[in-house]
Amino acid sequence: MTPRSLVKMQLAAVILVAGASVIATSGCDPRALAYFLQPFESTIPAKAPPLDEKKVVILCNVTSSAIAEYPSLERDLARDLASIFRKKVKKITVVDPDKVATWTEAHPHWTDPADAARDFGADIAIFLEVEQFQSQTPGDLNMVHGDAKVHIQVFEMQYPKNSKDRPIKDQPKEAHNIYDAYAESSFPNRGPLPIDTGTSRESFKHTFLKIVVKEISWHFVEHREEDSIQDSRIEK
Repeated sequence: MTPRSLVKMQLAAVILVAGASVIATSGCDPRALAYFLQPFESTIPAKAPPLDEKKVVILCNVTSSAIAEYPSLERDLARDLASIFRKKVKKITVVDPDKVATWTEAHPHWTDPADAARDFGADIAIFLEVEQFQSQTPGDLNMVHGDAKVHIQVFEMQYPKNSKDRPIKDQPKEAHNIYDAYAESSFPNRGPLPIDTGTSRESFKHTFLKIVVKEISWHFVEHREEDSIQDSRIEK
């Protein structure tokens, strides 16, 4: 028996005991028992620090080869990730990606995500460096396959502290790197798909972007254990 199976059996036992207690105290009300007999869904917790009740700015930097294949990748990636955060993170405030895009255009030589965080008054800056994004199978224009690699860095803006470890609030906040990881995606895992099966290059590219964004989001929000990007359907 695997450790995961043992945990599930232990949880089932706890649920049965709780259900028995409810029956004893509620006069065998089937509605009360049904609550405890609902199927248990195990989830995988987020790896990054929580973003609840934070103001967050998302910045992207994309390699020239990825931009050549997907010119709006920086803006679309940030936009889709912001949408997921607004739906799944409690009381989060995400700076409008279009405003961030305008800021980056006005600061073409920016290198420090903390600069954007200060200008937008954000608590957190998420910097996504897309090192790879391709949906074309190398050497075969009639086949599509997605491969991506995104470097995820999270910076928290904090006041500097004095010798007593107390924040010095009359000084500017400083950026502290609190999370550093990679999100790597490959789709589909069974190999390249021929375009002549009803899958266009453009529809595959947009589907693959959503897959990449979903895997990035899993660093920040919990997801079901059985969730898999390989179950994604290609948009028509």
